[in-house]
Amino acid sequence: MRFSRKAPVAATAIFAASAFVLSGCGGNAGAQSSGSASSGEVNLIAYSGVWQDQYNAAVVEPFKAKYPDIKINYVSKRSSAEMLSALQGQKGNPATDVAIMDNSVSESGNTQGLFDKVDATAVPNLANVPDKFKNKDGYGPVVMLDAVGLVYDTATFPKAPESWNVLWDPAYAGKINVNAPPSLLGLSLTAITSKMQGEDYTKGIDAAVARLKELAPSVQTFAPNPDEYQNVITGQTVLGLGQNARGQFYSDQSNKKIGVTFPKEGTVFQINTVNLVKNAPHSAAAKTFVNYALSAEAQSAFAKALFYAPSVSNATLPAEVKQRVVPTDGSLNIVPLDVTFLSSARDKWTDTWKRQIITK
Repeated sequence: MRFSRKAPVAATAIFAASAFVLSGCGGNAGAQSSGSASSGEVNLIAYSGVWQDQYNAAVVEPFKAKYPDIKINYVSKRSSAEMLSALQGQKGNPATDVAIMDNSVSESGNTQGLFDKVDATAVPNLANVPDKFKNKDGYGPVVMLDAVGLVYDTATFPKAPESWNVLWDPAYAGKINVNAPPSLLGLSLTAITSKMQGEDYTKGIDAAVARLKELAPSVQTFAPNPDEYQNVITGQTVLGLGQNARGQFYSDQSNKKIGVTFPKEGTVFQINTVNLVKNAPHSAAAKTFVNYALSAEAQSAFAKALFYAPSVSNATLPAEVKQRVVPTDGSLNIVPLDVTFLSSARDKWTDTWKRQIITK
């Protein structure tokens, strides 16, 4: 399937209304493009936390070693929605060069004129991205893939749960963490539950909402405090929603206290794209960075560091890593998400959760 507005992706948080001005970035926002393809700086906006730590170690630092005359200024945000808000605030005076974010949000950036198209002349490694992972209109391609999974306490579940229905099992009432919308995890659970109830979420989610209302009394927390992974590791909860990559990482960090699995009813992809900001202040160096981000070297290193599946066809992974990243060969049961639909439905779904599901 060609990567397009109807490609399977996971949704992220609603778009924040307030503008954000990047701090700590070199260069003058909106100034004429400075530097070259091998010198200057790149202002990068991407995820915070463990993602930032591992991406810096696996990709940014090796890039700096290869291009010592290019400085990377990394500005982190917890969600893609926060990144988009920052870029919207800079639209007339860009301070950012490259953005890595969830596709459902970058698609909105494309339609708003925030990003430039990417071509293989300036970014040669684009040739190694399969057509299904390229944007149909030529904007930022997929740079890595993950999927939403069920995280669980391995002491409580020596064998991984096989169905999402375990969340409704009264035996685990009060020991469940569900990150409600606008979290991408809550939006994903809405779509998955809708499928389980036999309805088309693009036409309505009444059946999903009714089922999720039944789950609500068993949920200890609807927010990631401290987060969905630590809640399980510390014994606060025994079940929750999470992303495969981070679940795999924290499984190693916790001596396998936490596990992550894909239930039989299906899951949703989380697809991150790498995007060139339109009228970026350092466009030449930015293209050099995007090209490196799409290299087999960078993608293999990040897969080993944080278990994200590569998007390029020439990346190779050790067998023990390959079996832990999300398969992209069609073998995983995926609930397709319509990016355009979710962009318009996100606010409504979030409001529905607040009014009808989260009642305590």
